[in-house]
Amino acid sequence: MIHRPRSASDALGQPGVRALLLLATLVSLYVVYGSLYFYRDPLSIFFSGEHGFDRFYSATRQAEADDFFDAAMADPHSAQQRLGKVGTDPQICAVFITVGRDMEGRQYIDSAVGSFLANISRAEREALHLKLFFADVPDPNAQHKSYAKMVAAGITDEIFTYNSTLPSEDKDRKIQELIEFAKDRHDKHPLERKTVYDYAYALDRCVQTTNAPYIALFEGDILLADGWAARTLKNLRKIEEMMKDPRRRNPEKGYIEPGVPNTWLYLRLFNQERSFGWSGGTGFRSNNIHIISVAVGIPLLLVLLLARRQHPRYLARHLDVWTLLVICGVAVPLFIWLFYASGKASLIGSRPGVREEFFGCCNQALVYNRAHSKTLSDFMMSASKNRSPGRSDMLPKEFAWNHGLARVSAYPMLAQHAGRVSAIDTSNDEAKRVWSMAFEDLKPWKLAADHVKDVRELFGEEAVEQMRKQRWNGRMI
Repeated sequence: MIHRPRSASDALGQPGVRALLLLATLVSLYVVYGSLYFYRDPLSIFFSGEHGFDRFYSATRQAEADDFFDAAMADPHSAQQRLGKVGTDPQICAVFITVGRDMEGRQYIDSAVGSFLANISRAEREALHLKLFFADVPDPNAQHKSYAKMVAAGITDEIFTYNSTLPSEDKDRKIQELIEFAKDRHDKHPLERKTVYDYAYALDRCVQTTNAPYIALFEGDILLADGWAARTLKNLRKIEEMMKDPRRRNPEKGYIEPGVPNTWLYLRLFNQERSFGWSGGTGFRSNNIHIISVAVGIPLLLVLLLARRQHPRYLARHLDVWTLLVICGVAVPLFIWLFYASGKASLIGSRPGVREEFFGCCNQALVYNRAHSKTLSDFMMSASKNRSPGRSDMLPKEFAWNHGLARVSAYPMLAQHAGRVSAIDTSNDEAKRVWSMAFEDLKPWKLAADHVKDVRELFGEEAVEQMRKQRWNGRMI
């Protein structure tokens, strides 16, 4: 018998080889797709360090914010006339905490305040008590490039410093202590003591000087989305309705499942995708991928074997041993791994809405429930006396745990961390990684439409008409 060597066409005629080639094609196409659409997810294997932090909506919003801010600085009186100031019954006391940064050009706080006010309606502005806390010591006027012009512009409701608000009998001692804490921005623990005290002091300032039921603490290097104020006020109403559910009960110390506590500590306006990825990373044994693969592969194999027996022979021959091996032994674990490795934020994302979440990073933008703010401020001031006080973003979580308080997030996130030059011991590379991918996906036209809708729902048609007239006349940016 004469044996001829197998040709490429013979190999392609084998069902197992065809299955393997089809799998390779599908995976290649998925890799191309993932590289195009998942490159901004920091927990994805497709993440691009070069383009993962590209700016989309934040670039648009910063342009709006800077335009507004520059116009307000050029003509502060006009800005005050068209926006007004806080009303007699503010709903939110908002504080930006800022320190001067060693950077060229515009300080981050300029854009942050611009984004707070740009496109805002007069009705929204009356519901907001805006404070700026220049936390530099000993002299913010000399240490912060934006201090003098902010004071001169008068577009805020209060600008305060340690010099202007500390009790006279304790001022010199406390400022000297804070100077020592901030002396070396690479010495972690003393600097943490100052940042914790800054945060507690800002929170307490709102408690002491306003009756607003909610207190928003903002870092000075954020950008707020168009319509942030009206949407936040709506979300706060939703939280209050959530807490009235008769199935909820008084809080108890420790971990409490969502839907249980009848009071809450804060509403989160910023989160990063690194905080809600899969818990195990991208390894094959992470997230129990090997166990899931067996749990899926074996039943699938049994189904395919049964199907092969019940189909005509000319169809069943396409499910030979090698084909079954490719499907159940290679494709199943590979696709399950790709699902996890592609990144949770990329494939699932966060559905819109207001809900309790016991995770999340950073304190760039949090709105606190006044009912617990004084106690939290005292807790953080006490912590600042410790040599290792903890971080200002972790202490509120510890406080919530100790008191059994709910923590709430609102999606889509309405704030972005825009800072690239850190004010503390964080490296500039790490600072840029505190980033919301979802914020960059926001659409200006949709935000504008939602803004009008929210203002109408909160304040009525008259407020909407006033806002439209301001925009039509070019008096809002």
